[in-house]
Amino acid sequence: MATQTTDDVIAPPRATPPGGHATTGAALLAAGFFTYIVSFASASPMLATVSATLILVFIAMNLRRATAIVRSFAAVALLIALWGLFRNSLSPSDLAVAGGRVSFLTSILIALIFLRLVAARDPAFQAAGAFLANQPPSRRYVSLGIGGNLFGVLLNLGGLGLLIEMTLAGQRRLETVSAVSPAVHDVRERRIVTAIVRGFATIAFWSPFGIALNTLLLIFTEVHWRDAAPWGLGFAALFLIVGGVMDIVERRLFPVFPKPVAVPPAPGDGLGLLAVLGHLVGLALLVIGGDHLLPYSFQEVLVGVVPIYAVIWSMVRHGTRGPARLVGDFTANAPRYVNEIGVFALAGLIGALLVALVPQHALDPVLEAVVDLGGPVALALALAWVTLLAAMLGLHPIISVVILAEFMVRTPLISQQAALLSLLTGWTLTVCLAPLATTATYVSAILDRSPVTVSLRWNGLFGVITLALASGILILGISWHWF
Repeated sequence: MATQTTDDVIAPPRATPPGGHATTGAALLAAGFFTYIVSFASASPMLATVSATLILVFIAMNLRRATAIVRSFAAVALLIALWGLFRNSLSPSDLAVAGGRVSFLTSILIALIFLRLVAARDPAFQAAGAFLANQPPSRRYVSLGIGGNLFGVLLNLGGLGLLIEMTLAGQRRLETVSAVSPAVHDVRERRIVTAIVRGFATIAFWSPFGIALNTLLLIFTEVHWRDAAPWGLGFAALFLIVGGVMDIVERRLFPVFPKPVAVPPAPGDGLGLLAVLGHLVGLALLVIGGDHLLPYSFQEVLVGVVPIYAVIWSMVRHGTRGPARLVGDFTANAPRYVNEIGVFALAGLIGALLVALVPQHALDPVLEAVVDLGGPVALALALAWVTLLAAMLGLHPIISVVILAEFMVRTPLISQQAALLSLLTGWTLTVCLAPLATTATYVSAILDRSPVTVSLRWNGLFGVITLALASGILILGISWHWF
């Protein structure tokens, strides 16, 4: 059923040396990444613009092999930039801010790519996935939801695909021993995939390595990760609890027969999960500690620490050959990163350019009308719902949240923490519900199913319930001054 293998999901090392095209692409990405690090170490915005230029050259060079969404983003960004320059609406400072956004988003992704490449060679992740997948049905939803979160934090979409592939492969092996009807197979597949995807979606709420949270923290300068993470973890727990209760109710009301065979995890699989948790905790402690000790922002420390951790991890796994192997894997797979990097870099660029082109107080009447209608609560709910609605219509959430966040900073009608949680609520539900979102198209390709099926059909009721509950928490939090 799958159209991608596990090796396709986490970029595998290649047996043949990379060609000149791959080497050039890797050199551009590496140069852009290290230029960005030098830019914040030397407090030079000009170098951040140079970094963004190198990244955009990489995207342009690989545009032929990019997906339609990346090519359309490139065309839109170019048209907006040309329009702004032609109308003299974009100043050098506006372009510098946009370049900084591109270099920042890309650098986080490149840092996580290094981490992902090392993890791809570590058998602990295979063991951890097997441990989570082989839990009995009564615990499987929670274990896979947590697994989708953990694997996604460290491996991004690659971790999502890896866990789905491993779990469904085990399910197919069991079904060859005990045959089931197509209807039962579909029910089991849906329960497995929705648990993993919903867990993956909640990364946006709290992960110190996540694009969503770090993008907003870059804009909401009054909010720090330590201020947002506790509330984010609470929202993530809410999503897990709602999904777990729905799974229990469904299994009680609509049981499937024959009942799934429970295969206990192998003796060493639990140690694999502990290793994954160890990497996550270790990385988080390093980044948080560096944030306290070093004169750099949380995001700058993150970009600097993660690749160093990846190099050390590769040396622990493979000795002195580890770093060379890591560089080889990165070089061989560089052209494939155009889709991952292109989506976020270009979406960030579009958002920054649009904000610069919109007059300073253009949205003030709309925002003030919303507040007059229902108070600050109405504005917070509007941020979440508009983000979700825009994504349902095809607008990438990073564009909508950047624009909305920038206007929240310009017109502080609610606290930055409340605005951040509202936007993250919309972003998280986008991952579950939007058929045009990256996650839906990615998962649908793995399962060979429609993006509408893996999003709205499988998660529609879950989305309605969690949106209502999250909205209720936002209402209480603002009314009672929790945030």
